[in-house]
Formats: sequence, C-alpha cells, structure tokens
Amino acid sequence: MRAIVGLMLAALCAGCQQSDLGADLSFSRSAGLGYRNAGLFNPGTLYLFDQSTATLTRLSDDIPLQRRPNDAAPTTLTSTRIDGIALTGTFPSQAVKTEIAAAVGTKVSFVAENAVRDDYQSVHTGLAQAYRSGLDAGEDMKGRWYVDEVVSQRGKYYLVVSGIVRADKASLSVGGMKDDNIVDVSVSVPGLATPVKVAVTHGRSVNCSGKSAPCFFSVSVIKPYLGPEKRLAFREGRGVDLDRLSEALRRL
Repeated sequence: MRAIVGLMLAALCAGCQQSDLGADLSFSRSAGLGYRNAGLFNPGTLYLFDQSTATLTRLSDDIPLQRRPNDAAPTTLTSTRIDGIALTGTFPSQAVKTEIAAAVGTKVSFVAENAVRDDYQSVHTGLAQAYRSGLDAGEDMKGRWYVDEVVSQRGKYYLVVSGIVRADKASLSVGGMKDDNIVDVSVSVPGLATPVKVAVTHGRSVNCSGKSAPCFFSVSVIKPYLGPEKRLAFREGRGVDLDRLSEALRRL
C-alpha cells in the first residue's frame, strides 16, 4: 500500500515540475487587505450568499452605511497570507491539495501602494433601515430579500460589502518579483518528497492601477433572524466557509 501511495506522489511531483498545477488568485482573500476587487463591489452592496451552491445573488446596491473617520496618511499595505486560492490539476488527495493551497498562500503576497482604507460601520442598522424603507414604500421586501429561506435554512447568509482599500497600484509579489515576472512558485508540503511547482494565473481581478482605485474590498457576513414581534433582525454569521465565498465571487 505504501508503495502505491509513493508511486502516486512521485507521479504528481513529476507532473508538477512542468507546472501542470495552477493557482488562480482572482477573488482570493488576503489577510490585512481583503478580497481582490474587480470594480464590481461598492460599499453598501448586498448579496444573498448560498454556501451550499457557492452562489451569490445581488439584492441591493444601496444599503446605507456610515464611513468610519480615517485620518491616516496613504501608505504601503502588504498582505500577510492569501486564502481562498483555486487550484487546478490532479492531486493524490484533498489533504495534499489543501496543503499546497496553504503553502502557495504563504509564498505570495499582494502589495498596495499609496493605499488608504475606507471602512464602514452600522451594517446591522443599515440593513434594518433599508428593509423598513422598502416596506414603507410598499415593496415586497420579504420576497425580494428571500427572508423566509435565509432565516430558516443553514448555510444561507446576507453579504454586505463593508470596506474598501483604495490604492494607486496593487501588485502580486513573490520574493521581490512582481506581476508578469511571476510565472510559478515552488512550494514544499508534508508527504511530498520534492518541491511542487505551481503556475500562478492572475485571473480577471489581479491588476489594479489608477489614482486611488478601489483595489480590495472586505465584507460582513450576516445571518438574519426574527426578533420580537417577528421583526427582521441581524447578527454576525457563524460557521461561514470563506473558501466557498471566494468560489462564489469567482462565479459572478
């Protein structure tokens, strides 16, 4: 049995040297910066996130949020690790695939130059206000926001864009190299005798440039519930699979 597993790993490694494995960084999640922005995600945008199918349904573009005051001067921000990477290729097991994704995430980083962070608060209050305003206007908010199913079904959440990092330029960095100079990365993971080469694909949302362009965004994941008098209320979502969220973002 050990011999068979060894042959499988050897075959994988042999293929990896020709960069048969790929890492798609579009809509990956970088600690300290957020998700890479494709220009589609503005603060106050509301989605229904179905974790089971990794899908997002846009519900509103104008949830009222309050921007937190920020007097910090523009600076260079660098991610500390990247999660939610989509790997392509053949793997001997899901465990090995997970290890490779984690290793790639610690090897590469995003760098935002001349960056400013715009964070927004009062997400729960903004949701409640938007919902009440719709009801007062005679709209079918219960149906429009899929209230019954999001309240009652596990794995369904509201997702609100609640932060933006603006920068003059954002780039991918590996060991001092940036963007187009990065072809692949070599990583070592437990269980594989030799390092694995993984080709890095930039995807449609990596490059970012322009004066104070929205380069990264952060989100608040909310689980609605019925409070007193069966009024719609909101709490922080729990048990959220953020890798599935990255997958859902890539499908938009």
